[in-house]
Amino acid sequence: MNRFLKALGFSGLLLLGGCTTVVGAQAPTEAELMIRPVLQPSPRSQEMYQVLAAELAGKRDQFDVALVNYRQAALASDDPRIAERATMLALLQKDNQAALELARRWQTLAPGDDQAQQALTLALLRNNRVDEAADSLDAVRRAAGKKDKQEGYATLAALLSQVDDKQAALQVMGRFRDRNPRSVYAQYYHGVLAAAAGDQEQALASLDRALARNAKLAPAYLLRTRILLDRGDREAALTGLAKAVAAMPRDRELRMSYARLLLEAGQVDKARREFAILLNQNPKDTDSLYALGLLAEETRQFELAEGYFLDLIKRNVRLADAYFELGRIEEQRGRYDKAKEWYERVKDNDRYLGAQIRLGVVLAKAGDADAVVNQHFDTLRRNNPQNGIALYLAEAEALREAERYQEAFAALNRALQSYPDDKDLLYARALMAERLDRLDIVEQDLRAIIAASPKNGQALNALGYTLADRTDRYQEALGYIEQAMALLPNDAAVLDSMGWVQYRMGNQAKALDYLRRAYQANADPEITAHLCEVLWVSGQREEAKKIWQQSLAKNPDDRHLRKVQQKFGW
Repeated sequence: MNRFLKALGFSGLLLLGGCTTVVGAQAPTEAELMIRPVLQPSPRSQEMYQVLAAELAGKRDQFDVALVNYRQAALASDDPRIAERATMLALLQKDNQAALELARRWQTLAPGDDQAQQALTLALLRNNRVDEAADSLDAVRRAAGKKDKQEGYATLAALLSQVDDKQAALQVMGRFRDRNPRSVYAQYYHGVLAAAAGDQEQALASLDRALARNAKLAPAYLLRTRILLDRGDREAALTGLAKAVAAMPRDRELRMSYARLLLEAGQVDKARREFAILLNQNPKDTDSLYALGLLAEETRQFELAEGYFLDLIKRNVRLADAYFELGRIEEQRGRYDKAKEWYERVKDNDRYLGAQIRLGVVLAKAGDADAVVNQHFDTLRRNNPQNGIALYLAEAEALREAERYQEAFAALNRALQSYPDDKDLLYARALMAERLDRLDIVEQDLRAIIAASPKNGQALNALGYTLADRTDRYQEALGYIEQAMALLPNDAAVLDSMGWVQYRMGNQAKALDYLRRAYQANADPEITAHLCEVLWVSGQREEAKKIWQQSLAKNPDDRHLRKVQQKFGW
């Protein structure tokens, strides 16, 4: 039975429409039936019928029918619980007129109920009765302020956040902020609603005022960081979080956010220090332990990373993550049998498919026959048909990582027989064809993608770069790259392509400008190799060698970096 009916004490409702049988009782005679008075339904029975009809309609997702019946019951009944149920349903259905009517009924029946006051306030706001709602909002705030430590502004903001017109909600909150300019929470929650309304300037101004009054308001720092990141101002976000961590050194969420942002900014050593502090503050912090393992692995400190992941296994936490990363470590060491053992231990649903894909990579790298690799991925595709395309792409990538380009190309050909128009498969085959010097296939596939999706920036960029790098059709290449840049102006790969085509056309100054921007956005080895080549040719050889050595230390086997080394005899 519906828990609401039980709460109202209506468990006897189910007996209303049926009859009871008493063992041994005599059936009434026809004469007795004729002289019995006809019973008239009582108002109470009608009310109960409407509640039951509403509940049954709700169970069938017929909420409009449920609301009609609850409204009738609420207006006829003196039970505030029925009025509450009717009001909440009207608010849920966003029937604003009914919600206001029912909320008034609820408050009349329960004048001291804080929830009834809040429901009435929300109904007034949704009906654009802002002035009338102001007094009700203040009453809600004062009542909530007696119970919380935020002067009732948290409850106020929670109500206003449910208003569809975010600008109107912000204006209402602005009135309360202006009435109480010295209130930290009035400023903070104004910032919250300004962010929800998309007004980043107002949000930052209010958050800064709140922090000026309370430098230890952690949620304000976190929201401020999110807004700055949305605006692309990572440096300001880092500065703000550094200040927050200094003010609240033991706040885990702040320091964790700071460490992760440092990592995203490529400041690995600083990030590692912050994670180490977190682990020192709380030795049971397995998230920090895992992060330290990842950082050590990324910088190829494999023994250190291995220790962190084995510690997780010893603690019996994050086992799938630990098994997977230990497999990655052994794979990078070239110990494919050990890598295979770790990947096969991953059973967790979230990590299983990824581990199986890496297992396919290991099979390819270990030199197993093409049939073995194909069989492995065929099994995965049969067991995961919804991921068919992704698994063909994974198979091709596994073979590419093993430098088995012809087999990867063949796998993509098979995939396109099953999914002939898939853009991701065409794009992958174009990239593989470039490795095999099949420029006819490269152009064919990329042009097919562009014909179907003229605004596909990645395809435009790939075609432009290929023409710039592998042919002397520089003007044609420039046209495609310019189109890609219009669509993806800050994309590192597009900036790199523009730099490369400018270099090929003899414009070294322009080339360096674009390549430096690409390198700052993503220090990918290929981008690094392009930058180093142009720096070297333009006479900035010391800088070129320094950047190349830094990248080579992290990517010792990268073919782009080795190609530059061979070209210039470094």
